[in-house]
Amino acid sequence: MNPQSIEFCPRRERAPNADAVAANKKKLLLIYPPLTMPTSPPLGAPLLKGYIERELPEWEVKVIDLNIWSYGVLFERIRDGSLKFAPNTLPRGAADVADLLRISDFFRGKGPDEFYLDGEAYDRYGNLLLAVTKIVCESLGREADAWTPGGPIGWLVDEALQKIWHEHADCYGISMIFNQQLPIGAMLGRFLRMYTRKKVIFGGSCFTAGAENFLRWYPESADVIVDGDGEEPLKKLLLQDCSPEGVPGAVLWKDGKVVRNISEYRREIDAYSFPDFSDLELDRYYSPVPVVPLLLSRGCYWRRCTFCVHYMSAGLTYRVHGLEHTIEMLRRLVAQGIRHFSFVDEMIAPGHFAKLADAIIESGLEISYYALSKPNKTFTPEILQKMARSGCKYLLWGLESGTQRILDLMDKGTRIEEVELVLRNAYHAGIANHVYVICGFPTETREEFQETLRFLERNREYIFSVHRGTFALEPGSPIFKNGERFGIKKAWIAKKTPLGGRWAHECTSGMTQREAAELLASVQPFLRRFHPYAVTMANYRDHAMLLYAQRGIGDMRDSSRAFPNQRALDIPARSGIGAPGC
Repeated sequence: MNPQSIEFCPRRERAPNADAVAANKKKLLLIYPPLTMPTSPPLGAPLLKGYIERELPEWEVKVIDLNIWSYGVLFERIRDGSLKFAPNTLPRGAADVADLLRISDFFRGKGPDEFYLDGEAYDRYGNLLLAVTKIVCESLGREADAWTPGGPIGWLVDEALQKIWHEHADCYGISMIFNQQLPIGAMLGRFLRMYTRKKVIFGGSCFTAGAENFLRWYPESADVIVDGDGEEPLKKLLLQDCSPEGVPGAVLWKDGKVVRNISEYRREIDAYSFPDFSDLELDRYYSPVPVVPLLLSRGCYWRRCTFCVHYMSAGLTYRVHGLEHTIEMLRRLVAQGIRHFSFVDEMIAPGHFAKLADAIIESGLEISYYALSKPNKTFTPEILQKMARSGCKYLLWGLESGTQRILDLMDKGTRIEEVELVLRNAYHAGIANHVYVICGFPTETREEFQETLRFLERNREYIFSVHRGTFALEPGSPIFKNGERFGIKKAWIAKKTPLGGRWAHECTSGMTQREAAELLASVQPFLRRFHPYAVTMANYRDHAMLLYAQRGIGDMRDSSRAFPNQRALDIPARSGIGAPGC
């Protein structure tokens, strides 16, 4: 591992770990690989730990988050001078070492209210953190893909393998969410299978539509990949000495080809256990107080958005935890001092949100949370007010477009005028609105995206952040399966990837992919001004909730530097919006 932007020095020796596994138990080690943002812990591995230790008392389960561990080791190396970044690879040139070392303290809130009051400092350290993450992540990916058995191993992976090795596990599970974790996860899997001769099981939401492709790309990385709910398949694998025979959702090599067992999805998900975060040091994450992710349901109640594949990790189902289960889960975590949560469900339906809010209020729990949903008219003022009283600080709304024709093509089931009403009612209830926007949906014209921008401008008083991106054609989505209906006349793999490739497409009308990317890039200054605190946020999802909980959305808006007296951007009625560099 020797990228141009990093100088690596010889590894420091570490004393061996003498801890041993209890003789009467087998040990499963669940590993969350580097490298992604370090603001909150993973959820998948703690869910599996809670379930397996309850169901199989002969197994001890240990969770290791190598992601947050890696950040600690990286900054130790920066401190002792053995890790240096080349000039011009970080914002404003070569950053002072003291500046880099302030990153973790700033995001953990070790300064006197600095995190909550100094948006400019947030921008400074947020940009540095993003840059460090990008450089190291790309370096790790290149090293992992280049590694061959017996070949050299970089110092970070070497120390990670020592940490894994000293756990003396009988079986390994590697859980991944993000694409950037795939190369290093595959490398760890190959190494462990080769040198420990123990079984390695992969799982995680990143495998929703690409497990077979991953095994072909990294054929020696795993004994089996579990696609879908992991609890029951993992239990069965452990009972069968990791034999995949009859294991739902198992993807594996068999007779020289990749095969898949049919997935099954348990209807009564209350039968699963509560997540167990006890192996993780929650104060190590880059937030002033812990923000813990939770799943209150599996799947999506809508399951019709034509561009989406996210819900497929749970099959074509929507299964909701009972309110008693949810409240008990929250009670247990609050008893551990955790009061801030991200509900990471695909979407929470308005009717269930109303019942959930009532249950939280009646329980007397004082918590803060954010969640995802779709802005439709069934979110009445009464429901939104109850949600705010229950601790909801903001909602991530799947707006996607401010043009009705595009929304109809997406099959969002929303009307523009109703969306505006929901945003306004949520704001007046005390809930901040974050919205997702997609630029370049097939056949979308420049004028139609301008209409979306005008929608944002018209409702800027009620919108606190715009999460944006260009349209990506996802294999398995309705639009991928029936492209002609959406004006797609040609589609091809533009870049091969471990999960099957990034697809390009050509439409009969509307913007090209390049035109959409250039247009979205040109209006970034306008979109960034919706943030009421900092222009660039390192992870605005978790941190925004803490800011709203600490200061309230009224104070955030009153002290906003996002909307000066002049218009944020002059949006013309016709063409010409957002010339590059505006």
